[in-house]
Amino acid sequence: MPGGNESDYTFSIQALERLLKLIAEHNLNLQIKVFCGDGHHDSNAHYRYLHEKDIIPIIPLSENSKHNTFSQLPDNPNTLLDSDGTPLCSAGAKMRHHQYNTQRQLHVFCCPVKRNTHRNGKSTYVAHIDECPQHQDCCPNSTLGPLVYVHADNDLRLYPPIPRNNKQFKTLMNLRSANERLNSVTDSYHIDRSCRNVFYGLIRLTLVSIAQHAIIRYNDMVKRSSALVLCTEILDTLHLKIPHNITGK
Repeated sequence: MPGGNESDYTFSIQALERLLKLIAEHNLNLQIKVFCGDGHHDSNAHYRYLHEKDIIPIIPLSENSKHNTFSQLPDNPNTLLDSDGTPLCSAGAKMRHHQYNTQRQLHVFCCPVKRNTHRNGKSTYVAHIDECPQHQDCCPNSTLGPLVYVHADNDLRLYPPIPRNNKQFKTLMNLRSANERLNSVTDSYHIDRSCRNVFYGLIRLTLVSIAQHAIIRYNDMVKRSSALVLCTEILDTLHLKIPHNITGK
């Protein structure tokens, strides 16, 4: 719990580094695979650090820096890039991200109008020529071509292991949104106003977390049983009786 003068931009890396050291020191069977952060974490420092720790970044491009800093691939000057780093085909259309090779750390982009579909019970790729700006297949001998290969180290920020337009990226980012809603509930307890002692604050935060989990468990249990039945069961375990003036309401 840092002071109010500490930005999450810098504190996030410090906190993650401390966590990784604690996991190693205590030999915990725990591995951090994904880091979810908002646009405040969209910095080259974060991507380099996460890359070194083999952690996948799930970070949206910041509103202040959504534009790509270069218009061509450094290792392939003939390939033009869109503002978000997506390669453009010879017709000027944004190419489709096909896959990411983890071992080689290589992104593969393919023709944007060639997509997978099912025909006669079989999986096949079909070229939708009418969607091409030039209305032609410029690489008829290839199922997916033309292909463009982009090494992640060209720009770790623009070419994360999970592309931002990928369904998996959106699913993981939604988990972070759920966590933000939980933080909003935590803030409603006004822990930051409770005391100036960081240790007392941590104790209160722990108690709030216990209360939140209890509420979640109760709401889940009440879906399968009534509140009155649950109350009776709890009192029975405590060898108490429910007062006669309490109703199911």
